[in-house]
Amino acid sequence: MAETPWNPTPQGVLTGEYPAMAAMIRAGTREGLSEDVQFHEFTLWGHPAAILYVDGMADDRKLQRFLLAPCLNAPPPPEGTAIDDYLKNRVLEVGSLSATAQLNTVLNRVYGGDAALICDTMPGALIADVKGFVKRSVAQPVNETVIVGPHEGFTESLRDNIVMIRRLMRSPALISEEMTVGNKIPTRLCLLYLDGVAARENVDELKRRITGCNVDYVGSLGMLEQLIEDEPMSLLPQAVSTERPDRAVSFLTEGQIVIAMENAPAVMAMPVGLMHLYHAPDDVAMRWQYGTFLRLLRLAGMLIALLLPAVYISLTMFHTEGMPLSLLTSVMESQSRVPLSLFSSMLIMLLVFSLINEAGARIPGVMGGSLSIVSGLILGQAAVDADMFSPLLIIVVAISGLGSYAVPSFPLTLSLRIAQFLLVLATGAAGYLGLVLGCFFLMMRLCGLTSLNHPYFAPLAPHRPSNPDTVLRLPIWRQRLRAYIANPFHMNRTEGPMRAWDKEDK
Repeated sequence: MAETPWNPTPQGVLTGEYPAMAAMIRAGTREGLSEDVQFHEFTLWGHPAAILYVDGMADDRKLQRFLLAPCLNAPPPPEGTAIDDYLKNRVLEVGSLSATAQLNTVLNRVYGGDAALICDTMPGALIADVKGFVKRSVAQPVNETVIVGPHEGFTESLRDNIVMIRRLMRSPALISEEMTVGNKIPTRLCLLYLDGVAARENVDELKRRITGCNVDYVGSLGMLEQLIEDEPMSLLPQAVSTERPDRAVSFLTEGQIVIAMENAPAVMAMPVGLMHLYHAPDDVAMRWQYGTFLRLLRLAGMLIALLLPAVYISLTMFHTEGMPLSLLTSVMESQSRVPLSLFSSMLIMLLVFSLINEAGARIPGVMGGSLSIVSGLILGQAAVDADMFSPLLIIVVAISGLGSYAVPSFPLTLSLRIAQFLLVLATGAAGYLGLVLGCFFLMMRLCGLTSLNHPYFAPLAPHRPSNPDTVLRLPIWRQRLRAYIANPFHMNRTEGPMRAWDKEDK
């Protein structure tokens, strides 16, 4: 006997005959297998009726007050009036009420916390928004803490996240289009963009990719990103995620499209470039002098994290003439007591450093930070005392680690660490030649990468007219343009001087 295909969301049309509708719903919910799925039957003006909901997902008080009590206490509809019209217009007082005859839509809404009302002679079902499940309240972002700026972050509730964005951007130009992704178990998501500012071809392309995700279930933004990004084999992320509503609003004003998903405590923006991953959330809230200094410091940290271990290997193994004699003597003297080669010592120390970071991130609470500090101090000091590693080698690895911590994007940090290993391997094989070739291939790959068909390294290479807020944090009143990814007909943020009160503003 052939096995029937797995179909968690049955298809069908509710025709208006109560026995057939009840049988379809009972079969679709696997009646008797899930005790929390409630199918409450009653009589409505002489007609058999029922309310379907999930206990704990729907609010019992809302069910009683806005569905059951009005239905049982309301007088019968006038002769010739359809029951569904009478319920929607005269009886039910639910804020969000919709009708549908598709069985899969009814079940998806019910399992999302709504309630469905069916009645004999009424085609389809009425879906009432009576959600009441437990959810996390708004709190500070966990990974994007700032010194200057708002201190509220997204939660796992899609509706709450959209509300937080709309509270900051009160404009009818903000469009929110709901979609689902997943063939068997659909997950709700929402595309948000500024009408007229976001390029229409970007919106259409993103919709095409989401619709073309042929997968049974998508449980997180990270999974969705891997399904819709341009280059899935690239080290660099092609979308940027944020836990902060204010940063999501900044993405929208630049012409990007924000994707919010149910059960995701963050949103994702596309298309992006390398500069979006390089910027920190509180850059715009600071004076431009402070923001520029911190960005240059951040850029130095990125270069140190990427190049310092490889440069150290190249100078000490292949090109000793590039080091001062006193420093070279100290390095060789300390290395002479170490049983391992300099190249293998560097790989081991980089691996140990990454292992300490991962262990500290996985241990809950304050123990994670304590473990990282204690492990680094104890292992480093013990390794030096036992003449297992050179002290200067440990200093190089530690400084490169500090440089990676200055990167505001965690995916970019991981990309830098992987590229760091690759450059160390290339340098250990061919010295400066390997380092130069490795950097050349990395830059070539970076310049050839795209995000939603837009150049990843733009507006620097290729050059594009864009907001000058790229590498440096220029003053607000000089940022007259949007990002290059915006609609070219609405690139200007404003007409005339931004500091209109200042007569000397040119």
